[in-house]
Amino acid sequence: QVDDYLTCPLKYKYVHVLRVPIAPHHAIVYGSALHKAVQEFHRLQARGVVMGEEELLAAFDRAWSNEGFLTREHEEARLAAGRAALRRFREGQLQPGTVVPAYVEREFSFSLDGDRVRGRMDRVDIERLPAEMATSPEVAETQVADGVTPALPGLHPERVTITDYKSSDVRDPARARERARESLQLQIYALAYQAETGRLPDALQLWFLESGLIGRVEVDPKRLDKARESIRRVAAGIRAYRFEATPDYLACGYCAFRDICPASAAK
Repeated sequence: QVDDYLTCPLKYKYVHVLRVPIAPHHAIVYGSALHKAVQEFHRLQARGVVMGEEELLAAFDRAWSNEGFLTREHEEARLAAGRAALRRFREGQLQPGTVVPAYVEREFSFSLDGDRVRGRMDRVDIERLPAEMATSPEVAETQVADGVTPALPGLHPERVTITDYKSSDVRDPARARERARESLQLQIYALAYQAETGRLPDALQLWFLESGLIGRVEVDPKRLDKARESIRRVAAGIRAYRFEATPDYLACGYCAFRDICPASAAK
């Protein structure tokens, strides 16, 4: 919702206030099915169960919908791409030393200036470290969310990584890292983790399932400051019912409401 408002307040109004119905898009169908299959894999993994390849592909097929595709051939091509991505993902998860997620689809809720921010993280990894290898994350001097209680440094030496899975096909490692660095979503996850635990995560990453690339970055305090300001700006705009359009050719071209929006730059 924060991203929708920052992209275009009128888009936010169409989606979250007026709730204008839209036809399913093939990219949403594809991404949702991949996410659900990976989620099911991790939930079994947490119980010590290794999901077989056929089981994983069956989970993908159960989550699939044939709505929104351009042609039958287009749908078959996306099905094949998703199955290949999941096979590659499963093989990687079976390698020695692979970290089992501590949390999958972890819900969070925290307050910032009295506004409630809620969401869900795809994956949180917590790797225990020997005490001599631990580095104590710095505790911010200013409170970044209402009610933060700083954790005692070094009490539980661990490395925390928050991951968001993406279905988009990114094949350039530099681009993958840049996407992670610019991700407002990951910054909000970092703020949420700090609000809940008193410490920031050590790293944030986007995992591009179709290519298998991972864009990994350390937490940047300056970007966290920017994320907090974005949340405040969005909250103030929604509270004031400011839903004016902010046309942009690229954003409008991907917008589901471009055909009905009087301000669309993509017409």
